Amino acid sequence: MADQLLSDRLDEVIDALVARSDASAALGDPELAPLARVAADLRHYPNRDFTAHLRARLERRKTMTTATLAPGVREGFTTVTPYIWVPDRGLADFLIRTFDAVETRVDENPGHGIHRELRIGSSMVMIGETGPTDAPARPQAFHVFVPDADATFARALTAGAMSLGEPEDRHYGERAGFVVDAYGNHWYIATALGPQSLGHHLRTVTPYLHALDVDGYMKFLTRAFGAVEETRAEQPGGVIPYARMRFGDAAVEFGTHPPMPGAYFLYVADPDAVYEQALAAGAKSLSAPADQPSGLRIGFVEDPLGNHWYIARPFDSR
Repeated sequence: MADQLLSDRLDEVIDALVARSDASAALGDPELAPLARVAADLRHYPNRDFTAHLRARLERRKTMTTATLAPGVREGFTTVTPYIWVPDRGLADFLIRTFDAVETRVDENPGHGIHRELRIGSSMVMIGETGPTDAPARPQAFHVFVPDADATFARALTAGAMSLGEPEDRHYGERAGFVVDAYGNHWYIATALGPQSLGHHLRTVTPYLHALDVDGYMKFLTRAFGAVEETRAEQPGGVIPYARMRFGDAAVEFGTHPPMPGAYFLYVADPDAVYEQALAAGAKSLSAPADQPSGLRIGFVEDPLGNHWYIARPFDSR
């Protein structure tokens, strides 16, 4: 199977899924496995043109994964990594107490505060501490999978969070409770209950972006960054309570809520090209791509909802 072209192997997987046959052999193919998982997730898409729809989506996914995913990204990081701006180290303490986060890096940047990196399960989170300045915090929302949602929820409250909803068994296949920390970040704390749970598609921590027009925002992300829609649930009137997109090897979730503009690192193969693409899609330039002392080449843009994107690649890996 591996001797065939990827496009031919992809066709065989799609044909097998449409026929409701066994396509599990694809999971042993490193190139094909990520596409096969998306195909399995979308196999119940309620459209008579399923085959054409799925093939087109996976071809876009294949192209984007090849073109966008940056080489040389450090272990544990993915295409999209959240960067949370707060005034002090209190958030790091909260993550350690609540999620058993492990601090893996601390850098002091004179004039720019402190940069921290923490590992939570299979995910990385970056924190920028601005100190007592006028720089505003940029709270975000996250979906976090843990072994025991009730115990983690209780630890979050003990660590200073406020409840937004007690843990309950949810209809979408997880037991989840919701909290907001002292800096305004929302944490959707979940434990997978069954095979339909989203936890089987996600890492420990997944950014959950809010928008009033989720469909319009997702179209922007496709134009700007080549993101590929994986799934959505839609209600009458165009309300989308849940959707998910793929950026390279990272998933990002969406829901219809007032925006919470945050900051995200987007690791790509060519920051200059993606920066120009983002501007053409309607993003605002905050800084043109340039090599930084950190060893990254970074371009900096703001999207229409106010989210900041650091478009980056290790420049010493060229």
